[in-house]
Amino acid sequence: MGGVGRCSRGMLPDSPPAYTFRAEVYYDQFDPQMILHHPQYLILVERALQAWMEHVLAAPRFDWQNFPDMYLVARKIEIDFLGSVTKPSTVLVQLWCLQLRAAKWSVGFRLVSEDGQTTYAEGRRLSCKVAPETHQPRLWSDLFLERMGALVTR
Repeated sequence: MGGVGRCSRGMLPDSPPAYTFRAEVYYDQFDPQMILHHPQYLILVERALQAWMEHVLAAPRFDWQNFPDMYLVARKIEIDFLGSVTKPSTVLVQLWCLQLRAAKWSVGFRLVSEDGQTTYAEGRRLSCKVAPETHQPRLWSDLFLERMGALVTR
């Protein structure tokens, strides 16, 4: 697995990402074959999503008590592994808002090399906003709908 890859399912738009997160990949994230261990790709995506939500909501470090739109669960995650990260480096996690519904949010993601020439993984994450007390679906706030809704890829 190496080189430049494209998502076979075509789940990501050609438009520029709505948000790009720079992530460092460290030696301790590699498996014995010196390839970034597959769960680490999703950890990088989770970190990027947290940073994006903090940015959009102008919220401090994952303060879901004061910004309840941050209290959500993953409903579905799809990922295609298209290339291998084989050394400690900086990667970019690119994010798109694909769809926003009453309590669901679909985000497309792509992990690429710092120069953007190599695609390591692409996928989609479907999240559901839930109430902290009941873990039942809860509607997004007007603020979240306004700010994130403006970023939905058309």
